[in-house]
Amino acid sequence: MTMAKAAAILIALGLSMSVPDPASTQGTGAYPSKPITIVVPFPPGASTDLMARYIAPKLREVLGQPVIVENKGGAGGMLGAAHVAKAAADGHTLLLASSTVHNSPLLQKNPTYDSNRDLTPIIAIMSHPFALVANSALPVKNTGELIAYAKQNPGKLNFATLGGFNDIFCEAFKKAAGVDIHLVHYRGAAENTIGVIRGDAHLTFNGYAFVQAQLNAGQLRMMGFTSLQRSKALLDIPTVAEGGAPGFEVINVVGILAPAGTPKPIIDKLNTDIARIVSTPEAKEFITTRGNDIVENRSPGFYAAKIKRETDRTQRIIAEIGYQKK
Repeated sequence: MTMAKAAAILIALGLSMSVPDPASTQGTGAYPSKPITIVVPFPPGASTDLMARYIAPKLREVLGQPVIVENKGGAGGMLGAAHVAKAAADGHTLLLASSTVHNSPLLQKNPTYDSNRDLTPIIAIMSHPFALVANSALPVKNTGELIAYAKQNPGKLNFATLGGFNDIFCEAFKKAAGVDIHLVHYRGAAENTIGVIRGDAHLTFNGYAFVQAQLNAGQLRMMGFTSLQRSKALLDIPTVAEGGAPGFEVINVVGILAPAGTPKPIIDKLNTDIARIVSTPEAKEFITTRGNDIVENRSPGFYAAKIKRETDRTQRIIAEIGYQKK
């Protein structure tokens, strides 16, 4: 019996024949069929790298395939993100990204990818403000003293920055605080941290987890967090806005994405599996003790909307400070 005849009989009986949509079933039976790579678009040691290496072995246990963490740093996270955006949309190449990755292309005249168009959000895992830290020899103990010192010494301080979106919030801080500080570029978070410790630069914005050891050792001094409210995990540390940069806020959201076009069943499976991993008490402790806040809404739609709001806000900041795209 042909498909057409079968359909005609079913219709005559008042029934319907449902033919599965190939796009809706693609990859569901065999996924994963080979090792999965989680690309971290920054050098080892960053908060994204730590999270990826925490998740990878646990995801391997669930999926039954090796899960490899690969660092592809450079260009403010854009090299690694562009690599994933161009990868096969089969769920075997993923990106563990920060907000920098979504915002950095907005600074380019000819960006190699657009997060809202070329990447599919799977899950937002954690968020955190950045820590504004200073060389310990600088005669300041908090953001207020830093701003006063910078005004007394215009043009004499340097910001260590990674370029890209990092430049934007350095410029936004300068505008909010009314100070003149030069920007010095480094290739990665480790290099810019070492630069500040050595005194080649005086200040940097970095993830708290990344500089926690240096803060504890007295090599760096904490100025404040870049949130409008104090971190729930570290309530004793003031915000940069409190210290004299009103309205200044930069929140980094870390999550996992896949290339655009990855079948929804694969996205849903990864969302469910990763949500279970990061929802355990052990995972929550891992996240919060490193100065991060847990993102409670685990849905792909929430993460997609969050990225859209972030990129829209960055576009406004670019216009406000008159940033010239390169």
